[in-house]
Amino acid sequence: MNAIILSLALALATVLVCDGRILSPSQFQKELRRNNVPEWMIPTWTCIAEHESHFDTAAWNRQSGDHGILQISELYWCYPPGKGCGVNCNALRNDDITDDIKCAMHVYKETSKMKKNGFSAWVTYKYCH
Repeated sequence: MNAIILSLALALATVLVCDGRILSPSQFQKELRRNNVPEWMIPTWTCIAEHESHFDTAAWNRQSGDHGILQISELYWCYPPGKGCGVNCNALRNDDITDDIKCAMHVYKETSKMKKNGFSAWVTYKYCH
């Protein structure tokens, strides 16, 4: 009986993890280009993704409430509770990073209004310049 329960638990864990994927840096850069991210930003976004999630599209920091490959904060940007990007936090943890990129660009733009550099919204940016 315990073996059956363990098998079911492992199968469920596998299904829950399968929504994400680990990208290579070049795959991530290709996605950025496909989403019309300016070329000059690509090295910095690549560095941020490497330090934030190790290119894991399903990354979720339950302590900080950050989600996805670029670790978007649920406090302000995804819901619940934040609404800045108008996207559900769960949607930031799947293998389609289009919404992650769109939200990250929005965070960058909004942060640029308050600070000189929009990348400063990510604490790992200090490793990227």
